[in-house]
Amino acid sequence: MSSLPRILVMTTGGTIASALDSSGRSLSGALPGDALLANVALPEALRARVDVVSVLQKPSNAISRADLVALHQRCLDAMADPGVQGIVITHGTDTLEDTAFFLDLTLPSHKPVVVTGSQRPPHQAGTDAFINLADAIRVAADEQARGLGTLVVFNQSLFAARQVRKVSTYQLDGFAAPAAGPVGRVDGENVHLVQRPVDHQVFELPLQAQLPRVDIVPAYLDASPALLECAIDNGAAGIVIDALGRGHVPPDWMPAVRDASSQGLPVLVTSSCLSGPLHQSYEFSGSLVDLCQAGALPVSGIGARKARIALSILLASDTPLAATLDALAR
Repeated sequence: MSSLPRILVMTTGGTIASALDSSGRSLSGALPGDALLANVALPEALRARVDVVSVLQKPSNAISRADLVALHQRCLDAMADPGVQGIVITHGTDTLEDTAFFLDLTLPSHKPVVVTGSQRPPHQAGTDAFINLADAIRVAADEQARGLGTLVVFNQSLFAARQVRKVSTYQLDGFAAPAAGPVGRVDGENVHLVQRPVDHQVFELPLQAQLPRVDIVPAYLDASPALLECAIDNGAAGIVIDALGRGHVPPDWMPAVRDASSQGLPVLVTSSCLSGPLHQSYEFSGSLVDLCQAGALPVSGIGARKARIALSILLASDTPLAATLDALAR
């Protein structure tokens, strides 16, 4: 084994680890990590520094909150090893942005953590599996990646975990950061940074933490409050409203929001728009003004899925919400 600092690749399944099933479809998560890495083209000096371990063998729709906590601990253990320079995590694309953001909020940034996946499985013509993994390893081995938080590498681009989202169901440029753009790119053997992610607070999870269930309720034209009421009445520890525009919901949602607040249930409000902050611009029933007066907390700069992850972490770490959410919204 090389005496140089190592890059640890943790595989969790997904399209990038798929094999062809007898049905002619892809069996997600079938390939173990060593089988995946065997087909990745890397310079021998870098390949000698790469270790691989299969952590999960799942399609990413099956990733659970317990899996996130277990992966977090595996990353902490690896970061504590002085021989490990950086970590690469392969992941299915459906929930890749959720996992990346969770790790971004809970891991120190002194060693790079890079998450990647693929849109096309390894057995398909024109697969992006091996190039994405090779690029992720290059980034994790690059000193420029230190201190940037968790990164997502996809289609030769680097994205901050806070800003990235899946934007295509099948195209190779399946990830983007619509509001901010990429933080860098990979060009062959070279990694180029074009901007640095904004620093943010990292939250320490208690040992054997359990992430509470937080539900997302989408607002849309004439949406019934029934889903919101159901989430409140059936065990959610918190609610994220994926609101309209600047932060609005149908007027008949307001009694349920007030009910949640009266029970001490945190309710966050995000916007379903791709960019732009929430703002108390309007005075009408169901406006952001109305929601805030009812006890809801607005969160700008991140979408509902990321707000859900953040709220679950804050509840698990017993962190005061209001001031922390203001910092997250920077």
